[in-house]
Amino acid sequence: MTSSTSDYAEPTAEVVEPATSHPLKHSIFRSVPFQIAVACGVSFTAPGMWDALGGLGAGGAAEPYAVSAANALVYGLFAVVCVAAGAINNRIGLPYGLALGAIGYPLYGAGLYTNNVNATTWFMLFGSALCGISAGFFWAAEAAIIIGYPSPKDRAFYLAVWQTAKAAGPIVGGAINLGLNAQRSTAGSVGSATYIVFIAIMCLGLPIALCLSPASKVWRKDGTLVVVRKEATWRAEFRAVGQLLASRRVLLLLPAFFISYFYNGFVSTWLTKYFTVRARAFSSFFTNFAGIFSSFLVAALLDRQNIHIRTRGRIAFTAIVAILIGTWIWASVLQKRFYDEATPPVFDWFKGGFGSAYALVFFWTFAGQAFQQFLYWLIGQYATDLSSLSHHTGILRGVEALGQTVAWAMQSEGNANHFVSIGLNFGITVLCIPFTWIVLSELDHSHEVKVTEIEVATESEHPKQKDDTAASV
Repeated sequence: MTSSTSDYAEPTAEVVEPATSHPLKHSIFRSVPFQIAVACGVSFTAPGMWDALGGLGAGGAAEPYAVSAANALVYGLFAVVCVAAGAINNRIGLPYGLALGAIGYPLYGAGLYTNNVNATTWFMLFGSALCGISAGFFWAAEAAIIIGYPSPKDRAFYLAVWQTAKAAGPIVGGAINLGLNAQRSTAGSVGSATYIVFIAIMCLGLPIALCLSPASKVWRKDGTLVVVRKEATWRAEFRAVGQLLASRRVLLLLPAFFISYFYNGFVSTWLTKYFTVRARAFSSFFTNFAGIFSSFLVAALLDRQNIHIRTRGRIAFTAIVAILIGTWIWASVLQKRFYDEATPPVFDWFKGGFGSAYALVFFWTFAGQAFQQFLYWLIGQYATDLSSLSHHTGILRGVEALGQTVAWAMQSEGNANHFVSIGLNFGITVLCIPFTWIVLSELDHSHEVKVTEIEVATESEHPKQKDDTAASV
């Protein structure tokens, strides 16, 4: 007869299994693909439609200045809230953070609608303020979900899927806008029906967000778990964010965070000043394919496991900044040409001068989306768990929003010199290169702590097995 001691000794040989073991049986609704689908659904309906409005140039308005001021308000509040939201979301859970983040976007769309119909600036600013607060929670939560829920080797792919969903919003919105405004070959504001359709889609974000599973219930196909570590108190949580913000690695990356989406404010003014309504509608539809294409190109490189992780990062970063620097040099050439003309040009689609002016918008989006994806991937490699990642993404998005606050504020002045925006974009892009390169040079492997379901299940059985052994003695 076998003793209870031998019963305990037999399974201990199977305690440690590789991280690639098959996971235990779970519902598909707790799987990583389903969670990414939920996050992408919210991204499509909320910020996707927000980007679609921005793709119209100044939110579809005839004059960009008031809308640029509203967007500056959005990003100013966004910058403050987002850094804190990294800690708050870690305490309340990412599903609640995502739901809070989806609330403000319809109010922003409603503000643009009232400004378009009745020139009601105060409600536009009110909606922008609420959207800025809400968006801080949204972006800190969604970035942590997209990077933290998948395994490290799959992150770039899921980032590309997310970028596609985010771009699908402007693509669908652009198609709607193009259909409603295709006959309008002059400059001016878009029709009010455009806003109503966008607002209706934005309202779907909240119910979709409520379908997200908590990180502790998510399973990965390689059997590893999403590790969550909360600080003991709220104060400790915020202190951890402060310590991370003051760390050497994050300080080195701040210029890259700041400039990564800085171009967006200038793109909106560029479209509004130099393109007809239907040319802007075409841009809001077609340009987003550039971001989708670049996202999957970068993902194919960054997830390629047979190339050293540092080499992958260096190749991607070098290609991205080379394209960005080239676009700003070309922008300075075109801007000089436009300023020298007696009357500023207004380009209709596929007519004289449209191609060279629109190509800038295409490649700004191509390189800009790739740059954002690269930065998400980079901080994801250094984060040790989902909590650390939530803090990282809050800082990244907060500093990025600070950059956009400055960019949009610069566009809120009617007589702003466009060479200032071009020069800042070019200069800060060049400035971030050596600092980001240092961080890349120190990247040797993913820093995520790996815990498998089988290890956890085995450890949970140990107390019982030890109790049985003690009882037999």
